[in-house]
Amino acid sequence: MIVYQYSPYDPEEENSSSIDSLMSIISDLMMHYQISLDEAIQELINRGLPVNIFLKEGKMDSLISDLEEKIQEKIQKILETYNFSTQEELKNEEIQKFLNLYEKNPIRKTSEFQEILNIQDGEGADFLFQLKWSKPQKENPELTKIIETLSSIHQSYYEIISGASKYTFLGKEIPSKKEAVGIIQSLDHLTELLSTLKNMIQTGDIFNINLENIANYLGAESYQEFIEKRDEILENLKKLLKNEGKIIEDEKGEVSLSPGSIQKIGRNILKEIFLELKSDENGNNPIQSLGESEEEISLTKKYEFGDSVTKIDYVGSITNSIARGNSKNISLSDLDIFYSRGFSKSSTVILIDMSGSMERSGRFYNAKKVTLALDSLIKQEYKEDKLTVIGFGSTAKIITIPKLAFLQPYPVTIYNPLIRLKFDFSKMSKLQIETLVPMYFTNLQRGLSLARMTLSSKETNNKNIILITDGAPTAHFKDSTLHINYPPSIEDFEETLSEVKKCVAENISINTFLLTSDWDYNYFGEESFIKQFSKIAQGRVFYSNPNELNQIILYDFINNKKKSFIYL
Repeated sequence: MIVYQYSPYDPEEENSSSIDSLMSIISDLMMHYQISLDEAIQELINRGLPVNIFLKEGKMDSLISDLEEKIQEKIQKILETYNFSTQEELKNEEIQKFLNLYEKNPIRKTSEFQEILNIQDGEGADFLFQLKWSKPQKENPELTKIIETLSSIHQSYYEIISGASKYTFLGKEIPSKKEAVGIIQSLDHLTELLSTLKNMIQTGDIFNINLENIANYLGAESYQEFIEKRDEILENLKKLLKNEGKIIEDEKGEVSLSPGSIQKIGRNILKEIFLELKSDENGNNPIQSLGESEEEISLTKKYEFGDSVTKIDYVGSITNSIARGNSKNISLSDLDIFYSRGFSKSSTVILIDMSGSMERSGRFYNAKKVTLALDSLIKQEYKEDKLTVIGFGSTAKIITIPKLAFLQPYPVTIYNPLIRLKFDFSKMSKLQIETLVPMYFTNLQRGLSLARMTLSSKETNNKNIILITDGAPTAHFKDSTLHINYPPSIEDFEETLSEVKKCVAENISINTFLLTSDWDYNYFGEESFIKQFSKIAQGRVFYSNPNELNQIILYDFINNKKKSFIYL
């Protein structure tokens, strides 16, 4: 569970950074739990986000004061009407009246019944509980009924008397047992409601309240007015975020995060990951020098027309002039310039497993975080690079960055220990596929195939797939037919490996990140499959904890960029 702590709200401290902090928390909630913006804001208010400033603007503070006054009047009226001082006497009268029903019944002569008659005040409930489980009464249904009835009477009056002790009754009307239970319950509800309203003024928590009690005790009109005022506060908060460019509203009135907010999520995650990356033993951070588009190296060449004069090797050029016997005048033929090298352009596909098991242990959440961070990194530092995100379950699809942020794994819908399913997509409509096909299986073959086709359209020699998954393939396509298998079948493995070979043939590198902290690698033969996969792909396989995924992938990506220089 995520826990956030807030200091008291001060309107004078309101600034862009506080709005950014608010949006950061809202975004994280929406990403983690797949909830709407309204739900995220409500959750934050429940957790302590103060909205006191809006209470006055929306006249909610006046409404709360009116409701408090109504509640206090109702409580006072009840206390001035009823008298609870005789409840103990009423209990004894009811017990005696019930026992008199057995005046001529033979059961009255039993030792158990005589013990019941001799119960002293204050001992009844405990004694009846012990007697209820004694052997003799178990063999006597009539005695059981007597004990249960008496226990019920004791329990009812205990609740009445203990409940009444919290209040000071000043009236004369003596309620019946049934009325007394209802009165105590009403007083408890009204007192709780009053306390909640007082707390609302102090903290701004407008959601932690029992709306049913407002309707029941204060009427439908008060209930409706409270709902309208609360909605108005939410609208004011959303209006503030909208004016700041943090959220947008479509033609249907649906509100979502703005593109700028989505980009800010990626930048914040990127910053967070950089801070988490540990320095090496020499104190150097492996990615501190980001931002250089070119790097000079010690190799030099003769100056040619069009070369940049900023790359001149002055020491080497002067040395050439001296060696030529002319130390005063340097000619163009003396000039040497440094080679420089720049990062080569690359196209990358992040292939994210969306199967049902990815929901566990923060796997999918961390996969989304690192993807957003990588997208932000490329946009900031490697603007010539291209990044595509593909999600795969039983099928595969390209996912846009704004949609990725709030995507969740496919839910598990079948719990059979053995699953063998086939679906011929050529004979199914799009609606049938969406409604009939369970999507939470792992079709790595289709994911790799879509990634390969996507990369084939990119004009670059550096093509990479970053695969994030937590298990072996459990599905594959054969022509137009989807085969789903659990446990995984040999065909699932073979078809996936066949697709890996196609990727390698097109010079696509595949680096795999297995989120498998609780995976039994050889339970269904996965270990053998992984070895074959990595051997064919000629890439690296990382066995990473979900919480370490962000640092590992970013560090690996940046190091690869540093190794893939081109000489200029």
